[in-house]
Amino acid sequence: MTRILQGQLIALFAFDIGYEVSLEKLAALFSAAPVQRLSRKRQTPTYLQYSKAPVILELQTTEKLLGKPGTVQATIYDFGAVSIAYRWPLGGVNSGLTLARLAAISTEIYCRNLEEQARKEVLELVERIRPAVDRPKVSALVEDYYLFVIEQLEPALQAEALLTQHRRDLSQALAFEILPVSKWQQEETLSQRISYMESDLTIVDWNAAIIFDRDYEDTVHVLELLNVELLEARFIDGTLDQLVNAYAHLVRKPAAWPIPLRTPYQRTLQELTEWRIEATLLSERVGNSLKLIGDLYLSRIHSAASDKVHLPEWERIVSHKLQILDEFYERLDDRIRTAQSQTLELIVVLLIVLEVLLAIFRH
Repeated sequence: MTRILQGQLIALFAFDIGYEVSLEKLAALFSAAPVQRLSRKRQTPTYLQYSKAPVILELQTTEKLLGKPGTVQATIYDFGAVSIAYRWPLGGVNSGLTLARLAAISTEIYCRNLEEQARKEVLELVERIRPAVDRPKVSALVEDYYLFVIEQLEPALQAEALLTQHRRDLSQALAFEILPVSKWQQEETLSQRISYMESDLTIVDWNAAIIFDRDYEDTVHVLELLNVELLEARFIDGTLDQLVNAYAHLVRKPAAWPIPLRTPYQRTLQELTEWRIEATLLSERVGNSLKLIGDLYLSRIHSAASDKVHLPEWERIVSHKLQILDEFYERLDDRIRTAQSQTLELIVVLLIVLEVLLAIFRH
């Protein structure tokens, strides 16, 4: 039986808390520590860093796992997002925790109502950091992700042996299933895997990842940020849905008769422009928060996990809805220009008629 001598279980919950967070004001309010720079191991170049490193606040928690107390941290990003991370130690010399039990543990933690607890943590946190948040408002959306970190096994195994001997255990843990999953499902669940050394392995799935590595923190940061990226993509998509529904009736509505100096859609066009800019800026800030360029270890992990959570599809949906708003803007702007042109033509005709009438009356 392969036992876990050292490891962690990390439960991540991402929330949108406002338009923007001033990390400088936040540092002045609390003793917040910035996220450590990437270690530059595994050929990580100097530019592969956070454009603006998020900060971490230590919080309190009473949640236990396997009878052991955990810790909770809040990672705050400048683009108005917070990631709540619950961490519990796994394994130990005398724990007797085997890889075969990992699926039961994953099911237990997944069935807990940690989302509600995390939301309470966020609401309390926002009240504490409100002076540093621009337009504070906690979104109803939440995105969760779970990390199973395995640092040391007994007996010691290389990555290939771990994957070969424990395919079922690993796939069940990632799928949060106690009952054995099919061989097809095992292959699907374990399809996105990345290894750099013979002694490390990262397997990413749509809602969880297994990290078999002693040097795991960089990978945790990348996957935590990916969870936040997915949340923000869903948040932008939801906001754009509301805008499309709100302004669609204006496009279908017949244009009013042109009245001189009347611009019926001026406020609407201004709102569309502001929302379009805000959505684009948010998407840009999220995407540029961490530079992962090239065929490198961390960028491959980010790419594999992005495919699993369908982040590219979400980004395409957001891009399409932004194009719809652009079309709304163009059509409403065309109506205004047409109305103005018709108004000017009407004025010219009236002036000509008036001139003709004046000429008739003078004679």
